[in-house]
Amino acid sequence: MRAVVIGSGIGGLLTASFLAKNGHDVTVLEKAPYIGGRFTNLDYKGFGLSTGAFHMLPHGEDGPLAHLLRLLNADVRIVNSDPKGMIFYEGKTFHYREGWKYLSFTEKAKATKLLLDIKRGKLPVDDPEMSGREWIREKIGNNEFADLFIKSFLGWADSVLDVPAGELAREIKAALRWGGPGLVKGGCRSIPEALSSIILGNGGRIITRKRAFEIDVEEKKVITADGDDLNYDVLISNVGIKETVELIGRDNFDREYLKRVDSLRPSEGIKYNVALKGGPRIGNTVVFTLDTERINGYNEPSSLSPELAKEGYTLIMLHHALQSRNVKAEQKKGIEDIHRIFPNLDEEGEILLIQTYLDGNPVNRVASGQ
Repeated sequence: MRAVVIGSGIGGLLTASFLAKNGHDVTVLEKAPYIGGRFTNLDYKGFGLSTGAFHMLPHGEDGPLAHLLRLLNADVRIVNSDPKGMIFYEGKTFHYREGWKYLSFTEKAKATKLLLDIKRGKLPVDDPEMSGREWIREKIGNNEFADLFIKSFLGWADSVLDVPAGELAREIKAALRWGGPGLVKGGCRSIPEALSSIILGNGGRIITRKRAFEIDVEEKKVITADGDDLNYDVLISNVGIKETVELIGRDNFDREYLKRVDSLRPSEGIKYNVALKGGPRIGNTVVFTLDTERINGYNEPSSLSPELAKEGYTLIMLHHALQSRNVKAEQKKGIEDIHRIFPNLDEEGEILLIQTYLDGNPVNRVASGQ
């Protein structure tokens, strides 16, 4: 069977790897000069920065992606965060378990019951009118700490005001089932490198600088921007739903489907890459930042993979959801937060690069809850 995969992001490479290992004729097309999409590393001033908005796996070595990598026997090492998370609140950074002290006895009881209900599958009925924030307030009470934590928890990918209660509950359930995040040894690029090795080792092809221009579903072929035709029996597109519809042609879809596709919106955000002098500051964990105006959290990729930082430095990555289209104003508020988190930044390091993810290069092509 001939399979053509458009896009060499993690989804495309995973699919191509399974197909190649099962003996199929696989060709991966990638318009960029490198593979990995938004989950690889690029060298910048001696640091290994990530192309995407994150440099972590949401559920570490116990999650769905790690499971698929094990099925492929991919040469990838994922290390779970320890502790699973930390919290920056009132100017202090502490273990996430210490957060319980900010809840009253009644609030603790309500929060415990809520977590047990979620773990047992008692999720709220999907109500697009109820946000995750409203639902938490209804279940626990109007507690500032809980409210800020949920805002930070969701802000890694979206705004708490935009995420429906049902989606928030599902995300909490996933965290309870698979645990906290983890880092990839060697950086993000370790995963696309391992997957490309599997594809090539099983006779597959990966062609970079090759942009798909059109998909002819009648003739079952992909036409590239430089005029090549690639015939397929099975086609996999890893370039996004809207982008795939455009490649196939809107005339090939019914009106209701197009209406649904057109209504999808991406999650957008900004990432700040910070270099700090000295050794690791927090280690392999994630910090949820509560008393900040924009920054939702940060981690330290070089704590597990020192080669990602220049000698004598450690690499910190901070992120927040984009709350307005005024990118300059958003970045200004993010920078102010960074100086609040690291008050000695001017003496101890610098902001290396600010990466904004929106429009054609978002955090996620479809925001949570859609």
